[in-house]
Amino acid sequence: MFILTFFYYELPHPEKLIFQVPDYYLYSVPISIFIGLIFLVYFGTKFGSESRIRKKAYDKMQEIMAKENELLSLGGQAAAAAHSLGTPLSTILLTSKELQKEFGNNEKINKDLDLLVAESIRCRKILKKLTLNPNIKDEFINSEVSLNDYIYEIVRSYKEFSKKNLVIHSDEFKNPINIYKSPEIIYGLRNFIGNANKFSNQKVEIFLKSNKKNTEIIIRDDGPGFPKDLIDKDMLGEPYIRSVDESQISKYGLGLGTFIAKTLLEKNLANITFNNLKKTGGAEVTIKWVNKDLTNL
Repeated sequence: MFILTFFYYELPHPEKLIFQVPDYYLYSVPISIFIGLIFLVYFGTKFGSESRIRKKAYDKMQEIMAKENELLSLGGQAAAAAHSLGTPLSTILLTSKELQKEFGNNEKINKDLDLLVAESIRCRKILKKLTLNPNIKDEFINSEVSLNDYIYEIVRSYKEFSKKNLVIHSDEFKNPINIYKSPEIIYGLRNFIGNANKFSNQKVEIFLKSNKKNTEIIIRDDGPGFPKDLIDKDMLGEPYIRSVDESQISKYGLGLGTFIAKTLLEKNLANITFNNLKKTGGAEVTIKWVNKDLTNL
């Protein structure tokens, strides 16, 4: 069409009839086609971009729904396990009390039996919580307290039985935000701190930071760090995963604890990132909230 605008033959016509088209008619046709192509490309690009955004949002929604289903499935498995373990735990508790009666005069054995009975009772309470009974309350969780208070309470509970050094750095935590009762946030934080305590050699550091825009909790340990093959492929936080490194298989589980903690915190609008520290090689978990989201929980 552009070529015909400049190179063309006149239409055949009788000698008496002269048909002549003004020049601007010749140029208007290719210009109109060019303008039409511009609009077609623009709207095609825009519709394609919106379609990709919708598809990405749909895939993300499907991913979240799949994680929620897996989490509900794990909750059912936990309840089933709690129900199944109830009978053998009662047997252990009964046997321990009978041994207390029989060897009560032996101070050395009696201390061990007292500890066994106390731990059995503690396990029974934990199993009751796993059944998701709404009538059972967690005395640890209070309403309208800051993350700073939650972290200190979690660390205090681990210090009761752990010999490792758990240190909290809260110098940069200048704008504490009170949140309502949230068992999901508490169990998520407790899980990450528990993992750091488990895999650390001697020390766990927890950094609390906040400003007018964001609130951060950074958990670092001096342990072996996350498996390199998993962190490189961004697979941490997925359930039922294992490192291909045979030397590390015995150290790590199936990733269910990390999956549960990550899912619970992300459900409460947190952003989770995993890293290995360059200097020490230990693990680092960063949990970040936008303050606006945190106040709406």
